[in-house]
Parts: sequence; structure tokens; C-alpha cells
Amino acid sequence: MRETRKERRVRFLLLFICISFTIGALYYKYSKQREVINPPLVTVLHQSLDKEDYPIIVLAKKQDNNYILAEYEVQIDNNYLFKTRKAATLDGKPTMISLDKESKGVWVKMDGQWNYFTSDLEQATRSPEYRERKSVEQSNLIEKIEDGRTIVQLGDKQLDVGKRKINQLFSLSKDGSMWLVITDQKIIISTLKN
Repeated sequence: MRETRKERRVRFLLLFICISFTIGALYYKYSKQREVINPPLVTVLHQSLDKEDYPIIVLAKKQDNNYILAEYEVQIDNNYLFKTRKAATLDGKPTMISLDKESKGVWVKMDGQWNYFTSDLEQATRSPEYRERKSVEQSNLIEKIEDGRTIVQLGDKQLDVGKRKINQLFSLSKDGSMWLVITDQKIIISTLKN
């Protein structure tokens, strides 16, 4: 039995429709799964004074379909390992994080409202007047691109953060020699070069 031209066209048309439908279904499935990844919210709770004094940061991020608030110690002598000290699950999506003026607690803004968390990361009631409105985040950065690498000018020193775009920059040490760099999807520890 020979296939006629009409039958061949119908076969190719059906094959084309099936392949197009499969590609469309896969595209739809994977485009719906893509979620905008927001950089984590960070604040520095304690800046390092020397090599034996580790900086402490508080980070709010999405992990395993939950939002968490965690306190980390950045171990300088252990390849800048982030060691979890405490962690708590948040009731909503955090949009901002801030320090407390008098205690070692932090403020997290969720659903348009500021919530206070104690030094043990337990939610507590506290007057909003204790929320620190300024941040230790470095502002007014002077960035320049050299050979595809981002260089940040900090006074008379330069901070090389590689081929990444900086979202936020925090000093992890009192002397300004160590920095926490927040990019779109990564957290990097960087040290100054002269």
C-alpha cells in the first residue's frame, strides 16, 4: 500500500500539531513554576572587632516554602562559614528588616506591619519607637566596571565583588576590612584590597 500525498500531508499535520501541543504544554508548565527570587533581607547584629570576634547577621529568606528568620555567626577562620545560632519560622512574607535601638532584637515588616523579635527570635510586643530607622548598609556606593568585574570604591580602598551586580553592602567589621555583599541571588563575603 502506497501512501498518497493527501495522507502524507495529514500525517505530517497531525505530527506537527502533537509536537506543538507538547512543546506548548512544557513551556506553560515551566513558566508557571518560575518564581521571582528576591534577595534575602539582611541586617548586621554585631560587627567584628578582630579575628577572634565573629560578626553576627540576621537573615530573613524563603526556604522550603516557608519564610524563616535566622541568626548566623560568620566564622572568619573557617572559610567564612555561616553557622546557624538560632532560627524561627515567620508567619508571613518579610519585606523589610531593621535593628532595635536598645536590645539585640530585630524588627521584621510583614504584611505592612512591623513585628518585633527578641534576641531568641521569639515574637514579642514592643513599641515601634524602639525600631532603628537607619541601617548599617553602605549607601552612595561608587561602583565601576573594570574588565567585566565590579569594583566598589570605599574611601581609599577598593572592594572587588567579581562579575556580580550589588543590591546591598554591609560592613561586617568595625575597621571596614570585611563586607557582606548581597546580589540578586547570592550572599558573598568580600575583603578589601589596597
